[in-house]
Parts: sequence; C-alpha cells; structure tokens
Amino acid sequence: MKRIVLFGAPGAGKGSVADLLSVRLSFPTISTGDLVRAEIRGQTEIGRKVQEITARGELVPDPVIIGMLDRRVKQADVKSGYILDGFPRTPAQAQALAALPADEERAVFLDVGEDVVVERLLGRLTCQKCGAIYNRKGKMPAQAGVCNRCGGTVAARSDDNEDSIRQRLQVYLRETQPVIDYYKQKGLLRTIDGVGTVEEVFARLLEALA
Repeated sequence: MKRIVLFGAPGAGKGSVADLLSVRLSFPTISTGDLVRAEIRGQTEIGRKVQEITARGELVPDPVIIGMLDRRVKQADVKSGYILDGFPRTPAQAQALAALPADEERAVFLDVGEDVVVERLLGRLTCQKCGAIYNRKGKMPAQAGVCNRCGGTVAARSDDNEDSIRQRLQVYLRETQPVIDYYKQKGLLRTIDGVGTVEEVFARLLEALA
C-alpha cells in the first residue's frame, strides 16, 4: 500500500491536483474533513461525539481522527494506496499516521506565495453541505449556487475576506512548519511550485513522485 501526503496552504490547489492524481493512480483521495462530515451525517456513535465537540468550538482529538482514518484505509478501494489531502497537520498526527500500514510513503508540499493564495481564496466558493470547493475564476458549479456533487448550496465563506485569509495563512504556516520539518528529516518530502495551471502543477507533482 502506498501513501501520498499532499501539503499546502488553503488555496494552494491541493484538491485539484489530488483529483487528477487519484484518477491517474486509481487511488482514493482521503480528506479527514470528509470523514468527519460523513460520521456526523450518518449519526454514528463517533459522529455524535464529534458533533458535540465541534459544537463547543473545540478541535476533534487526534486519536478520534486517526481512528476514523484507520477504519477508512482498511476498506477495499484503498488496497493499492491512497492520497491524503491536508493531513497530518501536527507532528503528533504525523507520528500517529506513521503507525498505520503503508509499504511506501511520500509527501509533497505545494509552495504558493501568500498574495497568490489570497487572490484565489477571495474567489473561492464552498458547498455548505459536503465541503466541495469551486472558484469564480475557474471551476464553477454547472448550476449557479448548486453543488455538482451533492446538490447543496454553494456560496462564499463568511471568513473569506483578505484580513481573515492572511491571518489564517500565518496560523497555517506556523502550525504546519514542524510537520514539513518532520517529513524533511525522514527524507520523504518533495517541494514543488504550486503556481500555474492545474495541468502544469500536476506535471510537477508527477515528476516529484517519479
């Protein structure tokens, strides 16, 4: 089983290249956010617990996230490998992830400048139901305001304004740098330029994984 971890700031384009890589390798892309939302929608025991945690404004504990991920990677479609989008976010999560089975692990960081990320996020639209991402300057839903994936409402996030975006980026960089350092020290990290068309960035990603 091969594990590919994609890093990058919000708006770096991880989701777009992950989708292309998933098709190329026939690996599923796993987002911990999607796992959390699925548990909540299903009103499972874990889902109800997570809903209570998030309702209090608290972060879902690492053991809960890792438990969800462990169950997901045991499913049949993950037999050959999987792609992680936006996880791990802390060294503790990276160490817990390392305990999950994988014959090979690679990590790629999409390097995108702050001003580029701000411009992208100012045009971002998000499905309020499933979390699918769209953009006014690129990928728009087929029907205005309606998600292609689930039919949910697509709109701009209330905190997608320049001041809030720049603050989130600083928090992201501060929290993620130790994880980047972790993968560097293990000799698993590749950094690629995340600026350009999706096809250009995807070509760099394939080269980094070769």
